[in-house]
Amino acid sequence: MILEKRIMETLYIIGGSGFIGKNMVKYYYGNFDIVVVDKYIDKEFFSTYPKVHTIEMDLVENTISTDSKTPDYIINLASVVTAERDLSLFDSLISSNLKVLMNLYNRFKDTISLKLYIQFGSSEEYGSEGSPFNETIREQPNSPYALVKQLTTNTAMMLYNNYKFPVMVVRPGNLFGPLQHKSKFIPYVIDCLQSNLPLNVSPCEQKRDFIYVEDFAFCIQKLMENHSNCIGQIVNVSSGESISLKKIIEFLRLHINSTSEVNYGAIPYRENEVMDLKCSMDKFIRLTKQPVEFNIFNRLSEIIKQN
Repeated sequence: MILEKRIMETLYIIGGSGFIGKNMVKYYYGNFDIVVVDKYIDKEFFSTYPKVHTIEMDLVENTISTDSKTPDYIINLASVVTAERDLSLFDSLISSNLKVLMNLYNRFKDTISLKLYIQFGSSEEYGSEGSPFNETIREQPNSPYALVKQLTTNTAMMLYNNYKFPVMVVRPGNLFGPLQHKSKFIPYVIDCLQSNLPLNVSPCEQKRDFIYVEDFAFCIQKLMENHSNCIGQIVNVSSGESISLKKIIEFLRLHINSTSEVNYGAIPYRENEVMDLKCSMDKFIRLTKQPVEFNIFNRLSEIIKQN
């Protein structure tokens, strides 16, 4: 009996050379024909994944060639990510978010094979009040980054409503996991604790909704599998639970057996600090029929072992 060869669907990961993108490549490799587009390609990393086609280009100013592979799915991770409140950041934020979205729309708007385009928003679009945040809440962004994300979200929804572009917006929680830059909260804390160095942090009573990057990739795959339900939707993707930063630090300090001194309150809270950021996952569960049961402490234990 001759077995029919399975034809893999083509997945574009825009900004795929970053932390989230690389973890998606690891998770989806072998299940999709993957094309990564980024202004910088980590050749050493991608040498481990020889079947991934990489394109090094800046999508703010350039367009993907028309003779490139035809996508079934596009995940757009491209963005400058910052917690700064500096208004001078608007130009770079608009370029890395809105301009890239419009360039990709103009390039793929007539692509018949495209089932779903996933644009990344941010849970920071919701602002500082109303947790747990659901997708019907009126946004109240309180930083240039969050405001530009909201503008890009609204643009994506306009492209769907007016032109039937198969787009959805995902608002992620706080991601963590392998390959994340050590300046980010969890890698920074682990690095200091393992080196028994002092930590200068805020009072850390603020709560965040963390999701391990592999669990996040799993959720995104479920959205792609249910693409017909997801077009034109804004959907939170996180754990659905929030936990204080202090609790995370103390859990890590105990399990690392660190002698580090943690100086709570050495750094003040940011202006308009969100004290409880929890994302409702009800809509995700409704669209995908997939229950969400993620345990951050199990994942933190895994991260400790990997370091």
